[in-house]
Amino acid sequence: MRTAAALTTCLLLAACGQDPAPTPATPVSEAFEQDGAKPPIGPVDATYLCDGGNRVDLIENRRFARIAMSDGRVVQLGAMDKSQPPTWSDVGLRFIVGADYVELSQDNGRTLRCEEQAASDTVDADNATG
Repeated sequence: MRTAAALTTCLLLAACGQDPAPTPATPVSEAFEQDGAKPPIGPVDATYLCDGGNRVDLIENRRFARIAMSDGRVVQLGAMDKSQPPTWSDVGLRFIVGADYVELSQDNGRTLRCEEQAASDTVDADNATG
């Protein structure tokens, strides 16, 4: 409901010729809750942190790449069979793990550099305490 109210406010302000105030990004955990989707259960095979605060988790035996974008959106890409280098793609996004590079790119040409995180650098939300 919060999203619908924000959209209505933006539309009303735009109709009046006023610039709407920016709305803060929704944290990834709240984005899952708003959409009614649940984060995948099970282990994360690898985690990559990308420029601009974006994160990619390879899940389900690397069959999918779950991208948590810095603006709070979450997108899941499917693996492209037998692609070399390994590539996950969908909705105008591609995640590629090359021999000497890792990148997240959009069809519009924007490319972000990514780095794999060591297993000890990542936190499994299901097992976190505190």
